[in-house]
Formats: sequence, structure tokens, C-alpha cells
Amino acid sequence: MPLQGKAYVVGLAGALLLAGCGANRAAMNGNPEHPYPPKGGPKAGEIYHLPTGLAISEDGLMDMLSGARMVCVGETHDNLNDQRVELTVVRELHRRFPGKVAVGMEMFREPQQAVLDRWVKGELTELEFLKASKWYETWGFDFGAYRDLLLFAKENRIDLIAMNPSKDLQEAVRRTGLDNVPEDLRRMLPEIGETDPWQRAVLRGVFVGHAGHGDGDASFDSFLRVQLLWEETMAQKVVDYLKSPRGEGKRMVTITGGWHVKYGFGLPKKVVRRLPMDYAILLPEEISTPEQQEGRLMRVDLPEIPLLPAHFLWYVPFNSIDEKRVRMGVRMEEKEGRLLVESVAPGSPASIAGIAKGDELLALDGQPVKEPVDVLFRVGGKRQGDTARVTVRRGGEEKILDLTFFKMPKPKGH
Repeated sequence: MPLQGKAYVVGLAGALLLAGCGANRAAMNGNPEHPYPPKGGPKAGEIYHLPTGLAISEDGLMDMLSGARMVCVGETHDNLNDQRVELTVVRELHRRFPGKVAVGMEMFREPQQAVLDRWVKGELTELEFLKASKWYETWGFDFGAYRDLLLFAKENRIDLIAMNPSKDLQEAVRRTGLDNVPEDLRRMLPEIGETDPWQRAVLRGVFVGHAGHGDGDASFDSFLRVQLLWEETMAQKVVDYLKSPRGEGKRMVTITGGWHVKYGFGLPKKVVRRLPMDYAILLPEEISTPEQQEGRLMRVDLPEIPLLPAHFLWYVPFNSIDEKRVRMGVRMEEKEGRLLVESVAPGSPASIAGIAKGDELLALDGQPVKEPVDVLFRVGGKRQGDTARVTVRRGGEEKILDLTFFKMPKPKGH
């Protein structure tokens, strides 16, 4: 689920997906999700085939995934190692089946398909792609986490498929329900199947357990409708592509939040209902400290599910892109065609450089900046110790300020 608003605040649905397969994380011993717990516990880099409990190599995993027409990878959105697993799967399947692999991504909405097609054809620069796809408004997570995968797709002409519904349709379903969608949006509604009882039970547990939310039926029903809309739309996009001339003979790797594929009752079941096929679920499973999990992974009581969570678990450490990222420390707003500094974080690179509230940002390293994405893109290429020359207009006078980047905690809303 994309983050909402300039401050990139995670709402209930966003938190659900951010939790990936981390919700209700239990110890390995005695956990029915892991019928063959590794002796001494799992280690980062190990891959397990859950139905047999066997540890397998990366090559062994790829050999087994090669038999599936759909490979569902369920990520935790803010762990770089999850995206590295995704790139490995796509790269290795492309090596085995050149020209016969496509990637479906939850990160893009249906109306953005034309932008993805132009990207794969090489018609857009990165900055043009970020603007045309409305990356930061639609998804919100740092583009750097997905950059390598998207570049690999572009370089190898691998089709990228936008799987999420439009914002307008999502809002209509959330607000009015499936039966009262306005006529102009109704044609975009996918077929909504009967709700899986285990999925309903899991989502109810997540909804009730999320801080600040009760278990009111009306609120939960609205939440559930949106979850089902996402997954039914994603399933329809997968099937439409694979049945089309463009997708003939191809296999699909889907990249979504973990809860969309865990246990198989989400996206996989909804795809198979439409088009029976062999599929495999791969979950990157995070090994991290309580401090790394704080504020990221939900702890909720879920019912015991009599299903394996996946076919494969790939254990990975936690590695956030924030560990590499630097920031200016400003909050920006567009106003009457100008990019203004709304606030400056105390002690930030921007504050030290002398950037002030009310300054109009004009250029970064001589490159014009006209909207926030221009700044986000250029700062995204900086590392600790790098410098930048920031051109601002203050009181009708242009100034060039020298700024040195360093790592700093993410200021709230910046």
C-alpha cells in the first residue's frame, strides 16, 4: 500500500503491508509455521523449502522456482535485503528463460502502465520516470530500494506490470462498498470472489491488534474491502497479461507486501481461481534485533492457521536504505509555481548551510529544481561527506549556499 501525504505517514493499510511477514513473529521451536525448525535457529543467507524442511542452495531454489509459472515474492517494504532477493529471482529466471519473464509490481497503479512501458523501452530518464509515475505520491518508499530491479528490467526489456487499482476506484470502494461504485468506475472493478475464511480471520486479527483501532464491523469491512480490491485487481492483471499475446509463454514474478501472498490465500488463490497454474511463494524472512523491529513490525495475536506460510523462506538480515541515506533536513511545499522551504530541521545540513524557512529553492548543483521530486532525486545520489551548492532566492536576492551532507535521524515530516 502506498504511503499517503507529503509527510509519508503510514496508515493502517500501509502498516499492514510494511509488516510483511513479520507480524506475530514467533520463536522457531514449536511454531507450527515451521514444521522442521533448523537446529540452533536459522542464519542469514539460509534458504529452506518448508514442505520438506530441507535447506537448499540458491541454485537449488532457482531450479525449483523454474517449474512455476508464477513466483510470488512477499517483501517487507523497508528492508533492502528483501529487494535484493527479488532482483536475484528476476535476474536468475531471466538468465534461464531470456525474454520469457515479466515482473508484476504492487508499487504501481493501473493508470501508470503506459509509464512503465515507456521506461522499459528506454524512453524515460530516471527523473522523468519518477515524475511520470508519481513515485513518491503513489508509493512513498525510497526509490533507491527498487532502483536496481527497475534498471535491470529496463536494460533487459523485461515487461513491468502495474498491479494496483487506481486511487479513484480504491477510494470509491473504501467509502461506498463494492455494490455502490459510481458507474464510471464500475467497469474497472475486478471480479470479487468469496472471501477466504482464514484470510478474514488473519486480517481481523491485524485490524483489531493495530494500535488505536477497535474491532468495529463497519471499519473492518471497509478495510477488508480495500484489501480484497487490491488482491483481486492484482490477480486480474497477472492473468490478463499471461493470457495476452504479449505474455504468451512467459512466467511472472510478482512483488508485493508479504501479507498479499503469505499462506497463499491472497494473491495466489485469486490468480489460480482465474487461471490454474503452478506457483511458488517465496518469503524473505527477516532476522533482526528488537531495536530494528521497533516501530516497523507489528506484534499482534493471530489465529493459528493450518497452512504453511510459503514454499520457501530465505532468511535475510535487516538493512535499511536509511542507513546509507543522507538528507538536507528541509520540508518543502509548492506554492504558486515556486518551491519553498516550509521548515528546516535544527542541526541539519540545510540549517548549517544557512537555508532558512521561506527560501525559494532554485537549483541544486546548478540543476534547476521546480518540485520536491527534483530535490529528492538529486539528494538521493548523495552520500555522507558529499557536498552540494544550493541556489535559493531570499527577499528577491539569489544566494548560493554550500551544503555538506551527513547522516541524521529522519525528522518527522521531512
